[in-house]
Amino acid sequence: MRERICTFGPEQSLVGILTEPDPAKALPEAPVVVLSNVGLNHHVGPYRLWVELARQLAGRGFTTLRFDLSGLGDSRPRREGGADEFQRAREETRAALDYLEQKKGQKRFVLIGLCSGVDSAHAVTVADPRVVGAAFIDGYTYRTLGYHLRFHLRYLSPRRWTRFLRKRKLPAQLREAGEADEVYTREYPEREQLTQDYKQLLERGVSLCFVFSGGMGLSFNHEGQFFEMLSPLKLEGRVTYAFYPRADHLFSVPADRAELLRKLTAWAVGTVPPRALAG
Repeated sequence: MRERICTFGPEQSLVGILTEPDPAKALPEAPVVVLSNVGLNHHVGPYRLWVELARQLAGRGFTTLRFDLSGLGDSRPRREGGADEFQRAREETRAALDYLEQKKGQKRFVLIGLCSGVDSAHAVTVADPRVVGAAFIDGYTYRTLGYHLRFHLRYLSPRRWTRFLRKRKLPAQLREAGEADEVYTREYPEREQLTQDYKQLLERGVSLCFVFSGGMGLSFNHEGQFFEMLSPLKLEGRVTYAFYPRADHLFSVPADRAELLRKLTAWAVGTVPPRALAG
């Protein structure tokens, strides 16, 4: 495995780490995996998630680029104004693909996004035919009837009442800190548009992976909800899917993170043409 710094984009202002496998292990037809920031986390990912993923994938013959969007981590802020944060993320993700195609001769890519990183990954996957696979971790969710039933039935749990009573005994300042208003929101596409996007991607032959954690409890709370909210597509058996109800949003627990890495690595291997794996 070899890791090296690379720069690309406008004025070479974007900085990333290119992780390449041992040439003897490289899969010639494997797509390059591209990872960008998760919120304000720079290119290492939360709890070094992207570092671990890139190195595991290198062991399976994949090249990975994990990079910082402008103004985050090691990448300089963009000089020109006008573009909003979402538009910049899309443009810079496309710049990463252009760099890999021009400098490395790569033409097939896999994008992986977590939380806000899903927004640009989704948009670029839909628009760019070079993307042959995309994994969305804690991506777009919509509340369903099953969600609402489980959300309200949670009040019947003795464990929840025990936690509630213990919380009432905390000093007021600690209670208020735990009850702070949400400070970050994302704009989801309309459900009909998202359904159409996924339909288009499946028709294009894009391999899709969806992962949800228990950290999405305010909008996603049971395994079947993903298929319910996109029921017109009948996605069972057509996509890779996992729900980890005990995992937090950033997969901070090592065992949860290891399971996520196994899932993503196995899915990525599935994006390689069978003839290349047989060889």
